[in-house]
Amino acid sequence: MPATARPLWILTAFLIAAFPALNFVYWPQVLRSGQLPPDGDSIGIPMYGSVLIAIIASPFVIGIAGLCLRRYNRPVRLTAYRHDRPLRSALATILFGGASVVLMLGSIAELMHQLPWYEYLWPAYTVFWVPWLFGLRAAFIEQNTVVVG
Repeated sequence: MPATARPLWILTAFLIAAFPALNFVYWPQVLRSGQLPPDGDSIGIPMYGSVLIAIIASPFVIGIAGLCLRRYNRPVRLTAYRHDRPLRSALATILFGGASVVLMLGSIAELMHQLPWYEYLWPAYTVFWVPWLFGLRAAFIEQNTVVVG
């Protein structure tokens, strides 16, 4: 794990910004492929909708990252599990680890099919969510404890 939380914050910003950027690459390729009906709606709807989704999701993504990274402990290990904090460790592992496993399995399943090149953009984007989730899991479990009194 990194010595500071900065790489995870950079990854957080990348994940938010990359979603609309990816949509602006993906949808024109789908249109060029001829898969969309000629009398269908505009591709601008999903493209610009992704900007709106990124704006709406940003506070949640940043909030989750902020809660996990607020008291970043330098000796964070990716395999962190604290027996003195069993509930925190178990919940973080189930939530973040479970989401990571689901995303990894979904990406692997998508890669098993012969698809046009632009369809591989989504598994590639998902690959960046996995280390982010694992990093937040470890940072949340290893947070410094604030002693009161």
